[in-house]
Amino acid sequence: MEEARRARDSGDMAAGAVIVRDGEILARGRNEVNSTFDATAHAETAAIRSLTTGRRQLNTSMQADSGPFAGAILYATLEPCPMCCWAACITGLSAIVVGARHADLGIPFGQYTAEKLIALSERRIRLVTGILKEECMAVCRSGPFQPGPR
Repeated sequence: MEEARRARDSGDMAAGAVIVRDGEILARGRNEVNSTFDATAHAETAAIRSLTTGRRQLNTSMQADSGPFAGAILYATLEPCPMCCWAACITGLSAIVVGARHADLGIPFGQYTAEKLIALSERRIRLVTGILKEECMAVCRSGPFQPGPR
């Protein structure tokens, strides 16, 4: 939630992410798309980039729940988009925990859900949804990005 508020305060979509293992925060990220003019600067990819570059490690197997980041969990205030969900899978993280869903906020993503991407990719990453859902929806709606149909 703290990272989402920091994103909002920077003029970006209020979305945040942290990567945790054994109670230790390994990396943090927040949406920085508007402030950096980088379409890939989503909260989850920012956290993953911080994790891998900060530790100078990669998961060469590109399988979920394996390599140097096995046991790590990505917590995200908003359901990861396909790019971010795939990045979490190939980084070797063991789980993704999501607050708000795109559908909860009226964000048009067609038939996409994180579950569908995980199933299609046959990755072994666990997915937990609905954690602090109302709080995550509220923080997302508090920023300059107003979710809804386009």
